Amino acid sequence: MSAGSSQPEFAPHVLDQAIYWLVKTQSGAAEPQVFAACEHWRAADASHEAAWQALQMTESTLRQASALPGRVALDTLAGSGRLSSRRQAFKLLGLGLLGAGAGALALQQPWRSFGADYATGVGERHSFNLLDGTRLQLNTDSAADVLFTEQQRLIVLREGEIFVRTGLDPAAASGRRPFWVHTREARLQAIGTAFDVRQESGRTRLMVEEGVVAIHLPDSRPVLVQAGSEYLIDTQSARPQPTSVFSPNGWVSGVLVARQMRLQDLVQELARYRHGWLQCDPAIGELRVSGVFQLDRIDQALEGLSQSLAVRIERRTRFWTRIVAA
Repeated sequence: MSAGSSQPEFAPHVLDQAIYWLVKTQSGAAEPQVFAACEHWRAADASHEAAWQALQMTESTLRQASALPGRVALDTLAGSGRLSSRRQAFKLLGLGLLGAGAGALALQQPWRSFGADYATGVGERHSFNLLDGTRLQLNTDSAADVLFTEQQRLIVLREGEIFVRTGLDPAAASGRRPFWVHTREARLQAIGTAFDVRQESGRTRLMVEEGVVAIHLPDSRPVLVQAGSEYLIDTQSARPQPTSVFSPNGWVSGVLVARQMRLQDLVQELARYRHGWLQCDPAIGELRVSGVFQLDRIDQALEGLSQSLAVRIERRTRFWTRIVAA
């Protein structure tokens, strides 16, 4: 190929699969069967190998771009000639391939939502029907990728929160494929189920509504989480939690249901659904609140607090709100 020629545009699903295998094989923790599966995928179709080679050739450009400001890095990738579209550059940046070589797994801001297959802004909630019959719902300010191969179904939660109701996968040639959700801390395997996954700072929160979800951590046996259970997961452990003080998937119906919830925690939760600064004075943070709050009417929810509790709402601008003692 001459220096002036360009590579063809890869089919989106082929590029997604190539990125998936690149991340898996260069994670530093891949087992031999992962490399074997990758080789099988590459050999299955000429377009697979072409996409794989394009990503491999991009590694040197990625290393150069990792030291550049975000916009310059994007332009470097898009103009490198290694990939054929800005969408592909966004994909690479969004999957966190900058940094320690092309295989880095850490998702660095501000690229977490760039190029994501599915994303929502602050205050938005959306539902999607996937090809296997799975229902994927994204909460406020969330981003996720869907990577389906012949061997498995995978959702990568980049940021925020998702609710998943797994489908029957009727079109799969080899029966129902395994279903996984990957977060920054854990690998979760769904076993015919409905469940909620939230990416928090340094940990993953898992809440199972139906069926069973298996938590896979390095060097430990899978933890089976039954319906009605909630776990907090970091890179070292998975810890069961007491019953939540609010309905874990109420947001799917557009509400937050609080049961004797600390006011501080309630305000922090409501703040996820609106732009600007919303905080509670620590002096009243231990007040307990029960009720149903409409997530599309956060300001009305705050006014309701002022009518039911000895608190008042301070507003300096539409983006600065504080709850203090009345």
